[in-house]
Amino acid sequence: MAKRWLTSWLFVLLAIGCTVGQSDLAAKAVPDQNDGKDYAGRPVQNAPVPQAPTLNPEQKQTVEQSVRDIHFAFDRSDITPGQRAVLQADAEWLKAHPNNFIVIEGDADERGGIAHNVALSIGAR
Repeated sequence: MAKRWLTSWLFVLLAIGCTVGQSDLAAKAVPDQNDGKDYAGRPVQNAPVPQAPTLNPEQKQTVEQSVRDIHFAFDRSDITPGQRAVLQADAEWLKAHPNNFIVIEGDADERGGIAHNVALSIGAR
């Protein structure tokens, strides 16, 4: 009896899920590109993103030679004193050359799972 009841409820939930999944609710949750309004009729604008200046090959080579990468030890979120010195030198170079732009990004390797690498990226160990 309980098995039949559970099967019936699972079927009902599946049917509801399919109905909601086919609705246009998700499409209305994002701004409409036609009239610039969200699902509630509030005006929405796309934020302007300035275009990064393009560097000529000589400028690019100068930045790549002057600003070095830093690396973290395996399974650590803190920087070693040696890497801190590299970071300090990078900061000094960027202060002396304020017209140069860099992209700061981080990568995790495949040794840790997603949750583990996210925890490392926010400094939790």
